[in-house]
Amino acid sequence: MTVSGLAPEMLVAAIRDAQLDPCLLSARTAPSRVARLMCPHVCLDFANLGPALHFTGQMAHSGYTLVFVLACPEKGRSFNFATEHTDGYMGFFAPGGVMDVMTPENYATATLTIPADEFHVALERHFPEAPAQILKSGAGLRIGPVEQARLRGLLAHLEGSLWHSPELFTHSQIRRQTERELLAAFLAALRSGCADIIPPLTNRVGSRFRRLRQARDFLAAHTHEPIYLDDLCATLGLTSRGVENLFQDLLGISPMTYLRHQRLHGARRALLQAEPTLGAVKLAAFEWGFLHQGHFSRDYRSLFGESPVETLAR
Repeated sequence: MTVSGLAPEMLVAAIRDAQLDPCLLSARTAPSRVARLMCPHVCLDFANLGPALHFTGQMAHSGYTLVFVLACPEKGRSFNFATEHTDGYMGFFAPGGVMDVMTPENYATATLTIPADEFHVALERHFPEAPAQILKSGAGLRIGPVEQARLRGLLAHLEGSLWHSPELFTHSQIRRQTERELLAAFLAALRSGCADIIPPLTNRVGSRFRRLRQARDFLAAHTHEPIYLDDLCATLGLTSRGVENLFQDLLGISPMTYLRHQRLHGARRALLQAEPTLGAVKLAAFEWGFLHQGHFSRDYRSLFGESPVETLAR
């Protein structure tokens, strides 16, 4: 499966069996592409993300997920692990682990999802001494240069084949061999990373991470209500400049723009699920806090590159 385009909802499927909600942080969407390779047991997903995004949600409950960052032009932030990262980073997630990450523009990942039974069999072969705490809670890892070069070489070959010669993977023997190579390379990377776990930020940046989560929780609880910057200031005990700087520094976006984008995503989900009837656009806009239809349509088109009516007709 290979898909390219602008629709942000296609990125929800960028990791198999994950339940993720993306929120655009860029002023508008940009071309992205995803590709998937199904092997006999494991699934490999490539995601090349055009816009800056904030992803929240849970990873697959049925297995383990390893997310290797191929490209990260600017600093990314894994709020779930309380770490900052660049390319060469790997996020390791136990079944049902939480993802909460900010990805900058032109971010690229390769994600391997492994059913729990298959993972433990492969672990016994490639990394039997894996730390129990990491297997239980997950971690953000730095991958060593040797293991990273091996993994990158394999992934570059597979991604190129997926886009240009997908017919290769119709052969079961090739998929089985690919699976063996993927498990060996990803688990070698995991072994390397467990020797260099990125510790959670405990300094001022770590404190700001926690404050941002408090702000986001407040916005999520009041998404359908009128919210003003003063409300966030009172909740966080910060000045308006302090709140603005918190969001701008960690998400690259103002708090009120972040809230507007969250509401626009909510309205988009409602439109995608609604019947194309008269008044459906107005109802979705009203339910997500947009009282002025003209402003809603303008902001919606600016962010998603299409009108609410076009989304409703999908």
